[in-house]
Amino acid sequence: MRITTRGTVAMLGSLVFAVAFSVSAYAQAPPSQAPAAQAPPAGASQAQKPESAKGELKSVDAQKMTLTLANGQTFQYTSSTKVTGAQGGVAGLASMSGREVTIDYETKGADRIALMITVAAEKK
Repeated sequence: MRITTRGTVAMLGSLVFAVAFSVSAYAQAPPSQAPAAQAPPAGASQAQKPESAKGELKSVDAQKMTLTLANGQTFQYTSSTKVTGAQGGVAGLASMSGREVTIDYETKGADRIALMITVAAEKK
């Protein structure tokens, strides 16, 4: 009975040692070998460089969170879209129809998401 208990304890001890060693080796592996650091598969979307559009502001739809330029281009905006040259952020744009705006945006699928909207000074 003693030999069986010793053998079981020795086997369990060896197993614990092997697991501890494996976890230690995995934790010390360089980040490039970690699964999360692998390159994304082909076809996965990567961050796009912001693009820019300039034109006359035609309308703002607060319900749909979109704005449209006179040339027909439509952009979505979010709560994090920065607005300069207008009081009250994007809500302030609603009363600025006809003003010249520059929109820095990124394309996600078929959507153009406004990152920053700059309203030009009013022409005198």
